[in-house]
Amino acid sequence: MHVRRNQIFSVLFFVLLLFAVSGCAGIQESKRISEPTQVCILFFNDLHGHLLPFEVRGEAGQREVGGISRMAALIKEVRAENSINHVHTLVLVAGDILQGTPMSTVFQGEPDVLCLNAMGIDAMAVGNHEFDFGMANFLKLKAQAYFPFLSANIVKQNDGQLLCPSHATFPLNTNLSFTVIGVTTRSLLTTTRPDNVASLKVLDSVTSVSQVYDSVKDQGPVLLLSHSRHQTDRDIATALPDLAAIIGGHDQILLSPYRNVGRVPVFQAFEKGRYLGRIDFSIDASTKRAKLIGHTYIPVTADIPPEPEVETIVNSYHAKLGNRFREVIGQSATFMDGERDRIRYEETGLGNFITDIMVTYTGARIGLINSGAIRSSIKKGPVTVEDVFRVMPYENELVMMDLTGAEIEQAMNRSVSASREEEDGGFLHVSGIFFDVKDHLAKNICVGKNRVPLSSRTIYRVVLTDFLASGGDGHETFKDKPLIKTGLPLRELMVDTIKAGGVIHAETEGRIRRLER
Repeated sequence: MHVRRNQIFSVLFFVLLLFAVSGCAGIQESKRISEPTQVCILFFNDLHGHLLPFEVRGEAGQREVGGISRMAALIKEVRAENSINHVHTLVLVAGDILQGTPMSTVFQGEPDVLCLNAMGIDAMAVGNHEFDFGMANFLKLKAQAYFPFLSANIVKQNDGQLLCPSHATFPLNTNLSFTVIGVTTRSLLTTTRPDNVASLKVLDSVTSVSQVYDSVKDQGPVLLLSHSRHQTDRDIATALPDLAAIIGGHDQILLSPYRNVGRVPVFQAFEKGRYLGRIDFSIDASTKRAKLIGHTYIPVTADIPPEPEVETIVNSYHAKLGNRFREVIGQSATFMDGERDRIRYEETGLGNFITDIMVTYTGARIGLINSGAIRSSIKKGPVTVEDVFRVMPYENELVMMDLTGAEIEQAMNRSVSASREEEDGGFLHVSGIFFDVKDHLAKNICVGKNRVPLSSRTIYRVVLTDFLASGGDGHETFKDKPLIKTGLPLRELMVDTIKAGGVIHAETEGRIRRLER
């Protein structure tokens, strides 16, 4: 009897102890949930295939920047620190991972996605250049990615269904989630080859994002991951004043300090992996609102040791390129300027060099190329095949068409319609014509070295790229015009010209003179 009583007391003691432990755990859990939740967002945009470090020119001369393995090392370091401090980490990409280097072009984005997989990217907004190698390649990369491609406003023409998920939701605890909505520029249909996106429609950005936001806002903070014009981001911020933040892309600007649109902070981390952006939030458990408590842009510099796994991927693909791309094909006597803020607004020696090649090989009277096709500079000194691929990553083929002087004037007016700040890829570099720019209009247009005034009724033979001929970058003047296919690939013509010349030299000549002050 005595033994049985002891057994009963033991069972009761165990049950009471279990309740006590459970109660303490419940209190701890309740306390934990009621405390603010810390979230760190790491981000970058417009990588454009720059997996390898590259050089930029500044006041102190040439310096090396970027490199996806260095970016990966920074991300790994921040993640480890956050894990110790119980801070949630999300890594986001605001679009345009493709197109701009030989590695990205030759392997059509495969190494780019493999690197992002190894880095543990959480989500990416779909950029316009994700389609540059065609729809089938886009779908292949999307399937290879371990992270979701997001866009709330790209739909299929045939059934109106979304091409990609509109958003991704990341649980933070049992009662709280963090949602990321993606959106893509409406200029998608004019900034890649039309046949690449012929099966798609791009819906209004503000309306599309607003609809998704209304369906997820009660779950916790919502962040917009946008590959759109900065003005579009501002419009969305105005429509949705309770967004936690907007991380932008496409304009390739460094928003430092960030811009406030009402209560919404808007960020953007420049281009080509030169900066890793960081935003820190504290989320109130009761209101589920995020408060910005920290932000910075971390430069990706040569003193950062590379992350081994990502470096191995990059080095293996770089080796596969072979010696062809390392071949020195000539020398440049000058720095040939293809920097985005100048190539998209003013005449440069590089723009003149390329359009002169177009005229030389075809015999056309006038040569035109959109500045969006020119993606890098050629530095003074040895020039390699790889340098040419950086300048001209797109497989542009030359075509010719006959245009009236009135049509050429219309195209020139489209060319100069934007401000410097807009960095318009539709700005045209020219050969065979000269003109002034005032009040966003082309004035005093002349043709040939003798500068004969353009005649509105005269027919002129013009050489341009097949991209421009299809109406690319908003040049409707060229669209659906009868054309002559030359079969001449512009990038290969550049290689041949540099090889034949040995030493290349190009300057500005007053082909495009801006009279505005």
